[in-house]
Amino acid sequence: MSTERRDAFFQTNKERLEQLAYRAIQKGLTPHQFITLCIDVDDPIWTDLVDVLMPGYDWQAIRDRGEKPVVRGPVTSEIVNFLSEAVPAIAPELLDRLPPPGLTTAVVMSDGGASIYYIQPTPQYKNN
Repeated sequence: MSTERRDAFFQTNKERLEQLAYRAIQKGLTPHQFITLCIDVDDPIWTDLVDVLMPGYDWQAIRDRGEKPVVRGPVTSEIVNFLSEAVPAIAPELLDRLPPPGLTTAVVMSDGGASIYYIQPTPQYKNN
């Protein structure tokens, strides 16, 4: 059941994760130098990591607007060892980190665990 909820969480955030991955590549990072994280801020398993990545952020303001607080963004691959230890089930795939050509790695963290997804970096298109 947790994997299904993580899949739904991923689908909700997929477009934004693809845009963030595209920006990382535009800044000169290769797909092997970063992963894109998507973390459910309210998952108690990931609270400490959220505090390290975004110390002092006012998550309550997001909740007060009726929205779900989510950390999304690319991080350097140094986090891979931490995630591999925290979630041993994803360690083999995460440590290999060989996404198919043209894709990058995203890790979605919610419901007490983490899942790996491969995403297509995509620029943000707006008709403004």
